[in-house]
Formats: sequence, C-alpha cells, structure tokens
Amino acid sequence: MNSKRQAADFKKKYRLNQITSKSLCIVLNKQGYIVIEFNGINDSDEVIALKDALGLGVFMKQSRCFTYRDDKYRIVFINEDLNEEERLVALAHEEGHIWNDHLTKDNVIGNDVIQEYEANEFAHYLLKDTTGKKKKTSVIVLLCALVAVAGIIGGFAFKASHDAAVYTDDLYRTESGGKYHLRDCMFIKDKTNVYRLTREEFDSGEYEPCEACMPDER
Repeated sequence: MNSKRQAADFKKKYRLNQITSKSLCIVLNKQGYIVIEFNGINDSDEVIALKDALGLGVFMKQSRCFTYRDDKYRIVFINEDLNEEERLVALAHEEGHIWNDHLTKDNVIGNDVIQEYEANEFAHYLLKDTTGKKKKTSVIVLLCALVAVAGIIGGFAFKASHDAAVYTDDLYRTESGGKYHLRDCMFIKDKTNVYRLTREEFDSGEYEPCEACMPDER
C-alpha cells in the first residue's frame, strides 16, 4: 500500500492545506466519529459511564489515544494531558487506521503489526512538511515510533465484527443487578455502574428482562 499516495488523497479529499489537531478533529467529525477527551483520574460522569458500558477501562489505563468502533459508536478517545505535538501525531495515527479501513477487517494473527506500520507511515506522510520550511521528517517518523511504543498511541480498541460477536445489540446491566435493560431505561440511565450485556451473559439465563423498559419486546 502506498502510504504517501494515501496521505495525499486524504489531504485532497478534505482540502487540508495545513494539518493541525483541530483540523483532524473536524475531519473525524465528518467521518462520523466524535472525539472524547479523558484523563483517567477525574473524568466526567458521562465519560465514566461510557467507559464502563463499552468495557474500555483497560484501554484508558494503557493508552493515551485509541479508536473505538462498533455498530453503534464511532469514538476517538484522547488523553487531555497530551501536548499539541503529541496530540497531532496521535490523531494522525488514528486517522491512519480509519483511512486504511483497519477497523472493518477481521482480526488476523500478525495483522496488527502491519496495521500499526501502515498507520505510522500514513501519519508520517500526512505530517511531512511540504511548505518549504526546514523540518526534518525523520523526527516525525521517530515520534510516531516512540509514541506507539510508549503507549501514547493505542491503535483501535475493538473491531465491529469482534464487538458484534461479544456483545448484545443494545442491552445493559448494572454491576449488582439481576435484570437487563435498554440504555435509556429509567432505572439505569442516571447510573454510572452500567455495563453492556455480553452474549454469554444473555444466553446464561442469569439475567431477566426489566419489566419497565421491556427490552425483549423491542
């Protein structure tokens, strides 16, 4: 795959003369993704609820930036403590995954290494200085490699196919409850300890449908 061509096509499609973290966020929004900031210490109730519902606690501990995508959500999570240069490289790397359709492919052993390389190459050419100013492109390559190893970039969390196989479509449970609900059910919508029901949990018969939101009826 020609990463240089991929980056050029990306810039042309979105008419990007200057690449900034803000311009990349705008592009991500156009692609249907929302960008959510987190810090892992004093996150808002909304971020905590989303983290628990999607089971992303491990990723938020290990990664500074990663992409989550399933049949319902398209989200790029980024740590708010990153400086502008780190933020720019991290978002360019995640865009490399998105632009190269990494999030729609089946998970094959050994494939992630190739995908990380492709995302790094894409970020390199996307951020390569073409304005005539003196800027060593090798620094960008090195930064891409370092942030990937250091955990600033976390790649993508789950693929749609994997997520669909593990979780039910739109059923949730609380940490200690014995019933499953729709996400907007009056009994769970204001709670933070809400988790997405796995298919294994659903098939186990351990949980019963809520009488209020009646998820089985929908």
